[in-house]
Amino acid sequence: MHIFSVRIEFIICLCLPSIPTPVIPSVLRKLHDVTISYQTCQPRIPCSHENTRIFFPAVLAIIWLSHLAGHHRTAVIISDETASAFDELGYPPILILLIPFFAALVGVPIARLIALRFGIVDTPISGSSKTHEKPTPYLGGLPVFIAIIAGTYIVLHQTDRILPDYFNIWLVMSSVAFIFLVGLWDDILGMIPGIKMLMLGIAGTILFFGGGKVVFIPEAWGIAGDVIAWVLTLFWILGITNAANLMDNMNGLAAGTSIVAGLSILVIASIGGDPVSIGLSLSLIGALLGYIPYNFPRAVIFLGDAGSITIGFYLSLLGLIAGRLPAPEGISAVSHTLAPILVVGVFVFDTFFVAFSRAKRKINFWWGGKDHTSHRFVNFGFSKTFAVILVWLLGAVFGIAGILAKISPWWLATLISIALLLAGIWFWRRLNRIPIENVVIGISNVRQRVIAVARTRGAGKGEK
Repeated sequence: MHIFSVRIEFIICLCLPSIPTPVIPSVLRKLHDVTISYQTCQPRIPCSHENTRIFFPAVLAIIWLSHLAGHHRTAVIISDETASAFDELGYPPILILLIPFFAALVGVPIARLIALRFGIVDTPISGSSKTHEKPTPYLGGLPVFIAIIAGTYIVLHQTDRILPDYFNIWLVMSSVAFIFLVGLWDDILGMIPGIKMLMLGIAGTILFFGGGKVVFIPEAWGIAGDVIAWVLTLFWILGITNAANLMDNMNGLAAGTSIVAGLSILVIASIGGDPVSIGLSLSLIGALLGYIPYNFPRAVIFLGDAGSITIGFYLSLLGLIAGRLPAPEGISAVSHTLAPILVVGVFVFDTFFVAFSRAKRKINFWWGGKDHTSHRFVNFGFSKTFAVILVWLLGAVFGIAGILAKISPWWLATLISIALLLAGIWFWRRLNRIPIENVVIGISNVRQRVIAVARTRGAGKGEK
C-alpha cells in the first residue's frame, strides 16, 4: 500500500518558513522547472501530471506570500491593524494554511479508497445532467471537512479571548459538522430537496445561536430585531450554501471559485485587522488547495454534496463575520455589509441566472441541468477547462469589487454594487442566448442516484 506516497515537492513546502526570503523566488523557479520536466514519474496517488503542473507553482506562490506576511512584514506594506491581527492569531499564518492543506492532500486518496471500497460513486446516466463519462468516487468532501474543521478549531481556540461574548465556538463547529453530515447522507442515500432545505435551516439556526449572524440590526429593536436577524441570517446561509452546491457542476469549479472567494475575504479581513476572519479564510483556502489537484482538470474524486454544501456553508459563515472589524457604525455599515456580498457575487448570479432561465422554460429548479454559466461557456465553444477558468476570473472580478467596497465610503460602495449588478444582468442576458444541451432525464438527484445504483447492481448480477 502506497497511499501515503505524497510527492516530495509538496513536503518541501514545510521548509519554506525557514528559507531566507531573497532565496525563495529562485527555489520556486527551480521546483517549478523540476515539476514541468517530471514526466517519467508514475505517482502512487491518482493525481495527474497536468494537475500538478497547473497547481504546484500556484500553491507555492500562495505559501510564500503567507510566509512574507507572517514573518517578514518589512518586505510588504501592511497596516498596523493587519500586523496586529497576524499577531492575534497566535500561530504563523503559513502554519494555519499548511495544516488544512496537508490534511486534505493526504486525506483525499484515503477517502477515494473508502468510496471505492463501499461503492460510494457517482455513476453517469445517459441523457442526465452528469458530465463525466465513467463512475467517479464521492467522499472528496470528507477530507475537505476534516481539514477545514481542524483549521477552524486552531483559529477559534487561539482567538477565543477576542471573540464576542455571544460567540460560541462549539456551536459554530457543530453547525459545520451537522451540515457535512447532511451532505454525506445525501451522497450515500439521497435526500429530497424539501428535507434538505429543512436540515440546512437547522444548521443555520445552530450557527445563529453560536454567534454567526447579521449584526447590523439595532439592539433597541429587542425581540423583533432578533427575529429579523435570524430570518436574514437564514436567508443568507441558505442562499450561499445552495449556490455553492449548484456551482459544483464541473471539475474544479466549486473548489476553485471558493478559493478565489476565500482569497478575497482574506484581503478584506486583513484590511480590517480581523484575525478571526483571516485565520478562517486561510483554513478554507488551505483545505481546497490540498483537494483541487485531485479534481482539476481531471477528476479522480468528486466533492459530492458533503463537500459542496460544507464549502458554501463555510463561505456564508465567513461572510457573516468578515465585516465585523472595524465595527460598522451608522451609514458606514453599508460598505462592510456589501463587501462580503460582492465577494460571493458569482455564486449568486449563477444561481439567479439558472433560476430565471428555468422558470422561463417552466423547468423545476431542483432538477439537474446543463444550463449553468460554465455549461454556456462550453456550448459557446470553449473547452471545459477554460470554461472553469473563466468562471474563476468572474469570481475574481466580484472579489476585487468586494475589496474596493470595503475600503470605499458608503456611497462609492453602493455605486460599485449597482454598476456590477447592471453589468451582471447585461452579461448573463447575453449568455442566455447561447443554446443549451437538453437533459432528457429531468429528475432530482435522488432519483438519478436510485437509477445509477440499480444499474450498477444489475451489471454486477449480469457478470455473475
